[in-house]
Amino acid sequence: MQIIAHRGASGTAPENTITAFQLALDAGVSGIELDVQMVSGVAVVLHDRWLQKTTNGMGLTQDIDLAYLQSLDAGGGQSVPRLGDVLQLINGSCLVNIELKAPDCELAVLAEIEYALAALNFSVEQFLISSFNHHSLQKIKQLAPELKLGALTANLPLSYAQFATDIQAWSVHCAIDFIDQAFVDDAHQRGLQVWVYTVNQIEDIDAMLKLGVDAIFTDYPSRSIQYLNSISC
Repeated sequence: MQIIAHRGASGTAPENTITAFQLALDAGVSGIELDVQMVSGVAVVLHDRWLQKTTNGMGLTQDIDLAYLQSLDAGGGQSVPRLGDVLQLINGSCLVNIELKAPDCELAVLAEIEYALAALNFSVEQFLISSFNHHSLQKIKQLAPELKLGALTANLPLSYAQFATDIQAWSVHCAIDFIDQAFVDDAHQRGLQVWVYTVNQIEDIDAMLKLGVDAIFTDYPSRSIQYLNSISC
């Protein structure tokens, strides 16, 4: 089972910051998940629409400019990074799951990926684009069909993982609150990877192993990797 650092090592460092991503890399994760908002036409790594949740700023991301965003403290004196900054840091060391949070961010994200593929040590297989906005994922599929898609859900649909196959996704990302064996089996029968968020407790890791999920998102990647290594010995 793969370990994906949720917003970096966000349990031990401010989420979606360079420090959190570096700690995840140091832990040897299979992948890093991050979130993209848009500010002044630039893809930035920030989860929330409102600045005050994770920075010392106030207001909606859609109402500010990049200079103001970069003046803010995102934790420990760090600024909110651009997507390009994070890709340079990772530089092909692991898979990158980019979750699209903002409307109309597809072209900006694809431009950063195109640059990373041309100038950094990434392969196209190391990018996974996910979103709760399945219309946005459909647009990515049309613009860049070579990229893998991860279809997010926070519920347990009556048709299980059909929504993911409808948009030709590679994986389905499900909340731990709703995941069950029937969903996992249905997704696997459709050829989909099953990734589950957010898994921080040892008991939940054991439960995901029993269900046969393919990857978990965790705020504590180092601890999760250590636990998996301990039970595989």
